[in-house]
Amino acid sequence: MANNQTISGIWTWLGIVGFVVLLMASAAMIYPARVQYERQKEFYRITRAEADRKRAERDALQKSVAALQRDPAAIEKVARETFRLCKEGEIVMYYKKPVR
Repeated sequence: MANNQTISGIWTWLGIVGFVVLLMASAAMIYPARVQYERQKEFYRITRAEADRKRAERDALQKSVAALQRDPAAIEKVARETFRLCKEGEIVMYYKKPVR
């Protein structure tokens, strides 16, 4: 009888040790995948933010092109600000910023 209890105790102990070893092996296999998942998630977040910025820039440029194609006031604004052109008879004055 005592011999059966000893064998039963040994099997119980082996079962617990086996479970712990299996748990540790599972964790060792899952951890690298989890780390890679987190890296991919961060890369996706950064890429998504950059894509959103590029889309916003593209939309602004498309608006500007559309305005230049149909709006004479937009063309005049670009001519005055970018190329420093003026209408006939206008006087353009440029000021230098004071040096401190």
